[in-house]
Amino acid sequence: MKRFKIALVEAGSRSTHVYSRVYMPRVGISTLGAILKNRGYECDLWFQSMPGFNEECLKEYDIVGISSITNTIPEAYRLADSLRQNGVIVVMGGPHVTFMPEEALDHCDYVVIGEGDVSFPDLIDALEKRKLPEGIPGLAYWLQNGDMHFTEPDKIVDYMNIPSPDFSLSSQIKSGQIPPIVVTSRGCPHDCTFCIVTSIFGRRYRFKRNEQVIAELRPILNKSVFFGDDNFFANPARTKALLRDMISQKSVPKRWSAQMTVKAAFDEEFLSLMEETHCRMAYIGIESVSPETLKRFNKAHDVKATERCIDLLHNHNIGVHGMFVLDIGDDVNAARDIVDFAIATDLDTIQIFCLTPFPGTTAYDEHQYRLLHREWKYFDGMHVVAEPLRCSAYDMQMAIVNEMQRFYSLKRVAGAYRRGRSWRVKYRAGGHYLIRTWMKENSEYLMRLRDNFYHKGRSSQIFPAIRSVG
Repeated sequence: MKRFKIALVEAGSRSTHVYSRVYMPRVGISTLGAILKNRGYECDLWFQSMPGFNEECLKEYDIVGISSITNTIPEAYRLADSLRQNGVIVVMGGPHVTFMPEEALDHCDYVVIGEGDVSFPDLIDALEKRKLPEGIPGLAYWLQNGDMHFTEPDKIVDYMNIPSPDFSLSSQIKSGQIPPIVVTSRGCPHDCTFCIVTSIFGRRYRFKRNEQVIAELRPILNKSVFFGDDNFFANPARTKALLRDMISQKSVPKRWSAQMTVKAAFDEEFLSLMEETHCRMAYIGIESVSPETLKRFNKAHDVKATERCIDLLHNHNIGVHGMFVLDIGDDVNAARDIVDFAIATDLDTIQIFCLTPFPGTTAYDEHQYRLLHREWKYFDGMHVVAEPLRCSAYDMQMAIVNEMQRFYSLKRVAGAYRRGRSWRVKYRAGGHYLIRTWMKENSEYLMRLRDNFYHKGRSSQIFPAIRSVG
């Protein structure tokens, strides 16, 4: 029997956002592709944001799986609609559709709920055998009577025994050009109110074996590697053991960066290992310089600890990218306070997001009725999409833009050089260009906020309840 020809697509965004200049494909569909390959299926990977994406080619497949986050869902829906018109079976997955299955099923045949590493291949097996997938956990689809079949995921994925991503399944990625991203874990022990990670992956922290991580590193040692873990230091003993193994097995990349918390910098052994293994940048979730806001976000650190964290990392020649979020309860002065702090502590680079209530988060549960709209393409952190409590959405948006411009001013770009961190000049120049580009692209959005366009129609919008993932 001829097996299905399958394509997996990572949907992209056409707009400028904070990661536009450093785009790197995520590992989701490349991991799923490896699983399907092990089951004997022909599977190709396509990345919409990469050169060489061929949308017309997708019509030649039997089944297309589309992975998307919230701000890329409009493109994912457009693509899904087009493919279904050509008779292709479309399956959608990712955090947005996990919590908005009814919405997604207006555009696709099946929705994978939560982690899809088991449920998606099982769905393919069932479809190939022409069996109903009713017994498969983690799926949503319409029944013939018009009801929605919905099953919760059965259990979390055994991440230790999952195959490595196989980027060779994509014709867009040439031999020797493997994207320098390595993800060593899933889950996060923290439960930040605005983060989708624990809703999808849970708070139980799961790891790959160090040997597998090192095998993934070896082809990209000459590159700048990003460890794509949501919290690279959530288990200190394991992270330090991995770095020691990288040294002993001569698998240290040219340089690397990762996301971690403030407390990571208080481990002297970890700092030494970071420096020895060429860590260039720590992406620190500082979030706020307001004690009240930190408490609302469920963050454990305080401002003094953050200051010490920055000093310690700089003392080991490690850059710090400060990640900040303005809460619904903040006013316009909060953005100014953040940049004052960033300048005073000599943060290398920063990003200031406004609280974005993504479906599936605590923030969505609390603030969904303050949403100005559900134009999902704007749910990227850079656009104010929920009405603040203490100022207008427009004033909050302009405060963020003006303070980002202050931090990334040409004067501060020119003065960014530091011995051992000369790359700061280039990085800040990129930030200066990004915010200018964003302003041009979003002039219409800014005018809508200024004119209360969204606020006037907000009372008539209906926000459906979301399903939770167990």
